[in-house]
Amino acid sequence: MPKTMERPNPDIRADAAQESMTQLLARLAPEVEAVLAHHRLTHEEAEAALQELLLLLTYRWDQLESRDVWTLATLRRLCLRHSTHCSSPSDA
Repeated sequence: MPKTMERPNPDIRADAAQESMTQLLARLAPEVEAVLAHHRLTHEEAEAALQELLLLLTYRWDQLESRDVWTLATLRRLCLRHSTHCSSPSDA
């Protein structure tokens, strides 16, 4: 039976499982930087958000099906929580 050039239905989850946390974060670096810039966090706020993200990511790593989506969504929530620049409607 001749081999074709096409790969038969690659298992995306297997590829994602092979990716290390360092590789994931390196690949998502532009998006992570964009999220941090969008929220205009101070250096200290950004560092606190990223430290918490790394802790949560380490804890949940083996449970995550879509690591990209989870990582960026969690970072957005953490940025909102760590931001001191946001003024609540009651402050207006």
